[in-house]
Amino acid sequence: MELLKVAEACKESRDACHQEAEALLKRLCPDPGFCSLANEARRDYSWIEVALKRGVPDGRHRLILYVLSRYLVNVKGLSTSDAIEEVRGFLDRCCKNYGNCSKVYDSWIRNVLEKVKTGGWKPWTLERVKEKDPDLYGIIVKVLGGPEQAKGDN
Repeated sequence: MELLKVAEACKESRDACHQEAEALLKRLCPDPGFCSLANEARRDYSWIEVALKRGVPDGRHRLILYVLSRYLVNVKGLSTSDAIEEVRGFLDRCCKNYGNCSKVYDSWIRNVLEKVKTGGWKPWTLERVKEKDPDLYGIIVKVLGGPEQAKGDN
């Protein structure tokens, strides 16, 4: 019965679908620390999509290594060749929007993508970026438009 409610909400809109699915997860697993599937479903990747679309003025290699590569192959499920195209587009936007145009070799990108795919590693959350690489976090937050815009900071 509860799944039917989610299905009906999904027919209405993406937001309604997300809200109803989130409500169901909270009812089924009130403590997400005990439910890894619920935890994964609640993870917000919207900030990664924004960074992909806008590019960054600095930290491209680190962002590709810890976030973008993992997101593209292990969350979105892209093939290596499709993920390389996405990363290339990101690098082009870094150059166009910020003048960050130094060469990043396809062989390095391919190697990173293959390793994260083999490892099955998920992208760092914004909170993890903040903890492990505060400089990169500052860059990302500026690109996203400030901390209040940085959804997914969990």
